[in-house]
Amino acid sequence: MYKYSHGGNAIFESGKANIIDLSANINPLGIPENVHTAIISAIQDCDRYPDNFSVELRRKTAEFEQIASPDWIFVGNGASDIIFRLPRAILSNEQTNKVMIAAPTFADYERSAVSFGAEIIRHTLSVANGFKMDDSFIATVRRHKPNLVYLCNPNNPTGAITEIGWIKVLLDCCQEVGAWLAIDECFLDFTEQNLKCSSKVFLEEYPNLVILKAFTKVFALPGIRLGYALCANKALIEKLYFHGADWPVSNLAQSAGMAALENAGEYVRRTVEYVSNERQSLKKELVQLGYKVFESEANYVFFQNPYSFDLLEELDRMGIRIRSCGNYHGLDNSYYRIAVSQAENNNKLLDSISQITKLGGI
Repeated sequence: MYKYSHGGNAIFESGKANIIDLSANINPLGIPENVHTAIISAIQDCDRYPDNFSVELRRKTAEFEQIASPDWIFVGNGASDIIFRLPRAILSNEQTNKVMIAAPTFADYERSAVSFGAEIIRHTLSVANGFKMDDSFIATVRRHKPNLVYLCNPNNPTGAITEIGWIKVLLDCCQEVGAWLAIDECFLDFTEQNLKCSSKVFLEEYPNLVILKAFTKVFALPGIRLGYALCANKALIEKLYFHGADWPVSNLAQSAGMAALENAGEYVRRTVEYVSNERQSLKKELVQLGYKVFESEANYVFFQNPYSFDLLEELDRMGIRIRSCGNYHGLDNSYYRIAVSQAENNNKLLDSISQITKLGGI
């Protein structure tokens, strides 16, 4: 049976309705109130098919992202839906299918490529520089000449952000070797650098660039399933429609997305401020308890446990679920990722970790 390895499944696995699930990185501010209202109102439209092309949602998304045209946008059933469409859209006419990813990074890039039969080129990031991207990644692109390269910015699970100048060099390299570059910016809106680190500025110049975004994390809508791709190459947008089922976005999801974008600027601003403050508090306390915490600018903290006990197992006993990163390539079970949650949950987490650490495991 297929094994689900994503976070956010604690309530089903534990059977505990009151478990604090910090294994998935959802906006701690919660679903905007007007989105609740929009979803309820859209129920009356569920007796008809949704707009297959999400015309109004794409228009509002183009305004929010400040890009030239709604025609540069494909909307899907979450970013993962698009990730699984991409190999078929990009690699379908290639004789050699190579997809390059970093290690560690989000597992669905590799899984989608393998499901298409592509060869995986894996570039292992170095713990010595905090798992940050460097020029050795670009050298690997030049050496292997992949058809598709994935970059997660900020990276999942590390939270490390990649500067825009380095991305420009990578784009030039990908263009030279004939590769597409897919940049996953699903967590970028949580960072204080979201405006200056987005690759949207390169869309018109580089027709081989695809940017992935989602409402899932930043608008706290994982149950709605809503994501989108930005690309100035209209032929690629057409292929994304072709390589997947029609009606990828329900009436409920389209209504939720349009409502979320109404006050998005202010909501994102408050989110960044809240997440930044809580993340710094989490990091400070974890460092004081002896854990190795890496620099993260996303809505999660990535750290390594220097002790012999299994922190996930110990916290599970106390009704808190965090994400073990042992199933990421390049990591082992000593690495963990925890979501930045509401202050109450964060404080309970820190109290529990402090208790476990001082006792050396319970």
